[in-house]
Amino acid sequence: MRVFESLNCIVCKQPFARAANQPRSPLQLGCGLAMCDECFMKEFDTDEKERKHQCGNPDCFKNDDFAYFLIDVLSQETALVFTPMGYLLVKPFKIPECPICHDEYSDEIDAKKSFALKCRHIICTECCLKTRSSNKTTCPTCRVHTYTYVNKQKDRFHDFLNELPQMTRQMGAMMKAHAFIITCNECHKKNIVDEMFSCGECGFEICGACAYKKHRSHEAIPLLEKQANQMLMELQQESRNVIKTYKDLVPELHQGLLEGIDIFEMKLLSKEETLKGAPNLADLQEKHESFTKIKSKFESSAENYLPHLRRFDAEVKQLIQTLSETSDI
Repeated sequence: MRVFESLNCIVCKQPFARAANQPRSPLQLGCGLAMCDECFMKEFDTDEKERKHQCGNPDCFKNDDFAYFLIDVLSQETALVFTPMGYLLVKPFKIPECPICHDEYSDEIDAKKSFALKCRHIICTECCLKTRSSNKTTCPTCRVHTYTYVNKQKDRFHDFLNELPQMTRQMGAMMKAHAFIITCNECHKKNIVDEMFSCGECGFEICGACAYKKHRSHEAIPLLEKQANQMLMELQQESRNVIKTYKDLVPELHQGLLEGIDIFEMKLLSKEETLKGAPNLADLQEKHESFTKIKSKFESSAENYLPHLRRFDAEVKQLIQTLSETSDI
């Protein structure tokens, strides 16, 4: 099970606290990484050559401000659950917004990448470039006049955004796996759906032992069978609705198309009769050219349409063949 590495101290590897002024609160280092306050104090008092954190940045320990942007991330307690190993994503996470333009931060769009100010609040790079003056800007969060040096330096919030897609996929897998676990209504023990039963008389979802001990006189069927019947009914209703939509739509569209072609043919042939009344050769040639262009445009439109119709016909036939040949779906 993966946890957010970006929300763990880079020295002790323990998860950060959710608030400032605590031993495990995150501090932003000069190199862009984050360390808990407790480890920062130990490293700061240690000889530079013996420190566990060695990045080569001479400004790494010149700042002791809390990484407020990480604390803001951790404040979403319903989405991020604390474990001794780190934070797990259990609900969809709302990506924070820049306090100036109110756009979500993104690590894929350069203009919307977060930039940590010296006060350790963040704004997007675009707003930082627009509002800075002589490498200074006023933080919209704490109102401090702070320095800004816009560069490509990564920080732990960037790392968090990079981890978020994978953690979201892990959350989905966890939710899917949890959906296969059922609690017995009698003994309250958890079990997989495949080994559970449904009592036809009282509607309880029960394990095999409780089905035998307490519901022996009732008619019980495997819970998997009940769920299969429910899913079958829902799936077939959805299939009927989808197919009916196009069974109704295709003839209607084709009927309207055929009627349009008939009207087009009638009008074109009628207009072409005007060639007989041309007063001179130039007018005759102009009319002939004009109607030829209209006819060519019709032919071009038809040629563009027919491949889509033929492809649709071929794909439907292929799906029929797939259903005929496949036995395990």
